[in-house]
Amino acid sequence: MKHFLIMFFLTLTVQQLHAQELIYKDINVNGVNRQYIVYLPTAFDPADQLPVLFAFHGGDGSPEDMMNWYADFRPLANSDRFIAVYPRALVDNTGCTCWNNEGKYSNGIDELGFADAMINAMVKEYNADEQRMYACGYSLGGSLMWDYACFLGDRFAAIGVVAANMWQWTFSDCQTPTPTGIVHILGTNDFYAPYNGNQYSISVAQQNEHWASVNGAVSPPVETPHSSGVTKFEWVAGEDCHSVVHFRRQNGGHDWPSFANEEIWAYVSQFQLDGLIDCVDNCDGDTNGDATVNVSDVLAAIS
Repeated sequence: MKHFLIMFFLTLTVQQLHAQELIYKDINVNGVNRQYIVYLPTAFDPADQLPVLFAFHGGDGSPEDMMNWYADFRPLANSDRFIAVYPRALVDNTGCTCWNNEGKYSNGIDELGFADAMINAMVKEYNADEQRMYACGYSLGGSLMWDYACFLGDRFAAIGVVAANMWQWTFSDCQTPTPTGIVHILGTNDFYAPYNGNQYSISVAQQNEHWASVNGAVSPPVETPHSSGVTKFEWVAGEDCHSVVHFRRQNGGHDWPSFANEEIWAYVSQFQLDGLIDCVDNCDGDTNGDATVNVSDVLAAIS
């Protein structure tokens, strides 16, 4: 009995310490209360100015579901040093806890403002790195990622999308987006996002072509086997320092695959707002080392 009690209290203590790293947050977005969960990695120090990965749940889901059952980024956050954030969708006018998408079927919920406000809060409250904000999403949350890539490329350095393609109306409105790192994972048998598109969403081929063009990435893609039934296609970065990666899951369905966490983080974490960190840091003409080529570099070169 004594041994049992000791183990019980040790387990309870570990759970409490773990729970203390989860912070439930509220934020006002244009008069509307929104919520999200922040996971701070172990030994968090704001002086480290960590990057942030936002993970958006699927339709009628919750941030708790996303964190516990689909995309638990907490172990990676601890080992690779980043903050994980799990936003919560509002209940829409149909009773669904669903994300709004800009365009044809918009329900008026301001998801762009929500993301913008969360980014500002992370910088203000945790001294997060504003140049290294990333987002990923599953299913309807993945559909929302295309809105963020199209309309918030100046805030998100890279996005990850699982089991979702761009809506036709999002594609129509996405004419002059900011180059943004893109990693996309989709099964060929996904009922929600048909691989070859339909009347609602564009095909994977059209989507990849669009973002490779936006990002100035090199075509054709480099094709390599990843794992059983999974093939990786990479449009490597060109002069603009932005790439596109697509994982095709042959016969894969509508789910979050086991490799998604590691591959999404490995991809997005290479980026800052200007592009791939190694690429930008070594760009020609950056004489003052600020990762951009501008008037300051010209002045430094002639001084």
